[in-house]
Amino acid sequence: MLSHKTQGPDYAADGEPQASLQSVERAITVLKILARTGGAGVSEVAEEMGVHRSTISRLLRVLEARGMAQQNSGRGKYQLGLGILQLANSIPVRLNLVREARPVLEALAAQTGETVNLAVLSSNYVVNVDEVMGPSTLATQDWIGRLTPIHATSSGKVFLAAMDAAERSRVLGETGMPPTTPRTITSRQDLEAQLVEVAEAGYATVYGELELGLNGIATPVFGHSGTVLGAISVSGPEFRFDPRKSRTLVRELKHSAREVSRRMGHAEA
Repeated sequence: MLSHKTQGPDYAADGEPQASLQSVERAITVLKILARTGGAGVSEVAEEMGVHRSTISRLLRVLEARGMAQQNSGRGKYQLGLGILQLANSIPVRLNLVREARPVLEALAAQTGETVNLAVLSSNYVVNVDEVMGPSTLATQDWIGRLTPIHATSSGKVFLAAMDAAERSRVLGETGMPPTTPRTITSRQDLEAQLVEVAEAGYATVYGELELGLNGIATPVFGHSGTVLGAISVSGPEFRFDPRKSRTLVRELKHSAREVSRRMGHAEA
């Protein structure tokens, strides 16, 4: 008499079901796509991953239920949820950085009237981990959790200027220097020349390089060992915000960064 065995799931070498591992890998890929694009629809994600639309829809619903993704009702697209930021903030150094910087960011936004961001470097990209809107802010763009290109942001230039030549070559070699606007610097030689100025001046600027009509300025935040932990930036619309024309702005920004650095244990020489 023949016995019939119920077909069970396939297992990986470590004993985990293959289907479970595949779901985890797909969920992580979905989150990375949302981070890179700033927001995407079910069809867009499904097409990029080469997976059926219904599969992606189920994954996004689960991620949304866990707070890892949220749907923009206005556009019908998904973006990263606040749960991602909560996970990132569980990393002790970044948690401390956000906590210590918050009152300083609020004071700087009140002084300048513009949007102030705190950014860190993550996988060769710049990610804003906190943001304070100034009283003059017109737009409601939320940059928290969104990955932005390192060569096209003022904070990114701060990070690049702090790297040695080998590390900078590695990062730019991996990310490339694609244009996000007609003003984006795509020449390595031009960027290197600007980074020398950034290192000397202690701050970096952008003029419509990430978004047309948006200018920004950033300066580094140091940790106790003297390494760059993050960057504080101030941004605003070009019709009223030109960092080069305000020495007061540069002074206030540097003062704020020094205060956060001090709170993080950095002692100036």
